[in-house]
Amino acid sequence: MLLLSTTSDLVQLVTSAAATTIEVHTSYMDVNGTTIMPGRKNTLITTATTTTIVPAPAASTVRNVKAIYCTNNSAGTSVTVSVLHTDGTNVVELMAFILLPGENLGYREDGSWVHRDRAGAEYPPAGLGQYNGRSVPFMKSGTASDATGYWYCTAKDAGYPGAWVPGTPGVNGRVTDGTVTADFGCIPIANAATGGNFLTELLIATSVAHANVFFDVLWVNSGLVVTTTTAQAITTPTLPARDVNGGTAGEGCGIALYFSAASTMAAVATNWTVSYTNSAGVAGRTATLTAVVGSQAPATPVVGTIVFFNLAAGDTGVQSIQSWTSPTSLLTGTIHLMITRDLAMIGTTIVNIPAARALAPPGVRLYNGTCMLHCVMSSATTATFFNGEVTVMER
Repeated sequence: MLLLSTTSDLVQLVTSAAATTIEVHTSYMDVNGTTIMPGRKNTLITTATTTTIVPAPAASTVRNVKAIYCTNNSAGTSVTVSVLHTDGTNVVELMAFILLPGENLGYREDGSWVHRDRAGAEYPPAGLGQYNGRSVPFMKSGTASDATGYWYCTAKDAGYPGAWVPGTPGVNGRVTDGTVTADFGCIPIANAATGGNFLTELLIATSVAHANVFFDVLWVNSGLVVTTTTAQAITTPTLPARDVNGGTAGEGCGIALYFSAASTMAAVATNWTVSYTNSAGVAGRTATLTAVVGSQAPATPVVGTIVFFNLAAGDTGVQSIQSWTSPTSLLTGTIHLMITRDLAMIGTTIVNIPAARALAPPGVRLYNGTCMLHCVMSSATTATFFNGEVTVMER
């Protein structure tokens, strides 16, 4: 029960950030003697502010708040919302939630509060004791990488999990799902049962110190011809709902090219381009490389080499890919384009001694179907043994 019993009583909502729209509905019942009158109020909030969502009752009237529903209708902004009760002098916080895009909080007539994800699934009760956490071990026996400063992906290496392979989906590719057979070999993240998964901690030891990156691959292809020097057309399917907002627009996603068989190029490559549609739906954008180690392709890419592209200025994501072009032949090798989303980075500085990184609460959201892979920016070409774990909390 939530009562407003004087003309100074209010229920207010504090929003921590500007968002497209925070949509609030409240329902209440007014009691004045024997007279009972229902009421309701809809409120739209677009700024970081304090807003009255249940106004004060009239004199000699008690207002019983029956329900509060608050939805973050933003496309990409997480907002902390705090529900306050004030009697005109004292302000008391009743409940606060971090609402990711599409999420909803609710106050029910019995006095309970509920937090739902964008799919309407109810989060478990709040409190550390109600989190469902698990540590997922990770172990890979990496082979020699390219020259120092280039990227190497351990997906193809033996260990735990075993090797992940792109398969042969053709140039138009396939979307991934880390919980199905086609993508076994990714770091196995079980789908959240009722709430959402969050990556909260990384722990890794390496026999050679490197910068380690964990990422989600949302789409991968095959069948690109390495000797073709003109644009090769690609029609990508709709991405799975695993961008930074849990949507299919590809916000926060980038483009990578992965070698599953070595190439014999005569020199480093900086002239590869990818034509793509950005996360805002603008087509005809061009992703490029830069003539800097780490942002170009090595001269003789080994198995496991991965090259990340620069997006066009102002772009913050990739929705689809339309073509890939290499004006010079790669001569040999097998290559795969990917659309990826970076999850977290951790460095190792002392060999064989674990480095740990705790991610700020609530952690990085891992949407159902996450296909998590690992890569490093090599500090040396030496074959490396990787051993560690990722901690995932469901809330």
